Amino acid sequence: MSNNEILSSTAKKIFEMKYAKTLPDGKKETWPQTVTRVSQYIASAEKNEATELAFMAQVFEIIHDQLFLPGGRILANAGTGIKNLLNCFTLPIEDSRKSIYDTLGKAAEIFAWGGGVGFNFSHLREKGALVSTTGGSASGPISFMSLFDQTGEVISQASRRGAQMAILNVNHPDIETFINIKSNLDGRNIRLMEEYKRNLKDAGLKTDGDGYFEIMKKTLADDQLTHFNLSVAMTDEFMASSETDKNKMKLLKIIAENVYDNGDPGLYFINRANQDNMTPYLGSFDATNPCGEVPLLPYEACCLGSINLFKFSEKGAFNWDDLRTTIRIAVRFLDNVHELNYTPIEEINEATKNTRRLGLGVMGLADTLAELGLPYDSKDAMDFCDLLARFIAKEAWLASMDLAEERGPFFAFVEEYINWRLIDNLDLKRRPVRNAAVTSIAPTGSISLLAGVNGGIEPYFAHDYTRNITKGIGNTAEEIIKQKAFSSNVRTAHEISWEDHINMQVAWQNYIDNAVSKTINMPNEATVGDIISAYYMAWEKGLKGITVYRDGSRMFQILNR
Repeated sequence: MSNNEILSSTAKKIFEMKYAKTLPDGKKETWPQTVTRVSQYIASAEKNEATELAFMAQVFEIIHDQLFLPGGRILANAGTGIKNLLNCFTLPIEDSRKSIYDTLGKAAEIFAWGGGVGFNFSHLREKGALVSTTGGSASGPISFMSLFDQTGEVISQASRRGAQMAILNVNHPDIETFINIKSNLDGRNIRLMEEYKRNLKDAGLKTDGDGYFEIMKKTLADDQLTHFNLSVAMTDEFMASSETDKNKMKLLKIIAENVYDNGDPGLYFINRANQDNMTPYLGSFDATNPCGEVPLLPYEACCLGSINLFKFSEKGAFNWDDLRTTIRIAVRFLDNVHELNYTPIEEINEATKNTRRLGLGVMGLADTLAELGLPYDSKDAMDFCDLLARFIAKEAWLASMDLAEERGPFFAFVEEYINWRLIDNLDLKRRPVRNAAVTSIAPTGSISLLAGVNGGIEPYFAHDYTRNITKGIGNTAEEIIKQKAFSSNVRTAHEISWEDHINMQVAWQNYIDNAVSKTINMPNEATVGDIISAYYMAWEKGLKGITVYRDGSRMFQILNR
């Protein structure tokens, strides 16, 4: 089968832009050549030649036919001589210049590989605090976030600029400044605005009044920490007492008002995330990767890949047996990635080998539900997703247990200290496991375009929309619906209530080890009260995080109806 028959025109553009390597003759790899490169390299981690060849054939089939696609760095780097195969990392930051700049240097290395980084800046003392060694005062965590943001801007590799996550604990003294970072101009931008007004006046130029400067102000504010996703680490204690504590409710309202105006920050329910920490004796999940789907220990990394659910649905039926087979191959594939991965940062190599954390996820849920005739926000769809999430989690853990028998458990496995909550939740017998986690739901932006399906577990955004990234490449829902002969009454993001967006995230989070990346879309007319209500619902239902986006709250949106 030719390259063009496998990939749509959209997928071919994405493939050649991000993943296809240039061959010695100057031509780009075809899709089969890339899959051969990846499957051959990942299978090389097998212990004997017969197993290696058999596994290579299995991997080639599921990737070539797009039943499963690994994370972008695996597709781009495997077999090329670039040994880093992981997308996202977390790095710790302590309250000293040495730690801050050491972490910045490591982050710069990661950005150069095309990776992203998550940080929790809460150890840094508040702005204005005394620095006893110099007699000066601290500049605060937000100023250092700007430094990291600029580093991500200037280091660009593999069509990526350093994506980052900044988390600040809700009890940090600078939390209001952090929450308001997209609403209030920082010192540099205040000076720019003043200088701009002065230059206009000196040049004798007229403007259209205050509205002109308000647009300028919002543009500058939107551009602050532009490479960061922002999240407040919210505790159970804060959420439980916020309805009766006026100061806490005031802070929650400030968060919601900022989300209403500009989409940031999200909430990270840190206590809930740590309930599923299989190795609490190694540390806590203080930070996540940039999209929030993987809470991580310091120096851990995402090892991601996603199953294309649409490939298992046809004519109103779902093929559970083929899904089981694909899960087993995918878990072994991702574990092999850990075996082969190497970064120049030794702490990362040690941490990733210690826990061998995996993030097997899904994409194409919207396509699958449409094929099965299940409206996205229906009870039948929620029940199906609950069943599906449990099935994937159970089979993935069984695969990890079998690998532990064959290869041994992860290095840091200490049976008497393990938190068995994830295993017990699935009614599985406790056995040693090869991985400290196996499942996660990532956004799957580029690889879902490559597979020609909708990303992650999101509904179609709209029947017709514009994609303002990847050079405009991407299908509209209307095109996909027509191509796949779906019913024209497919439900889209803004036809679904925010409550049902949360219910869908809950259906998956109930069985996902890591976390779920999902946008809780709200229409333009949603209120601050709606956003606050969504926070309480998400927390009460056990989500590990929530990202609310009110349509039109930013001047630039990735997707526009």
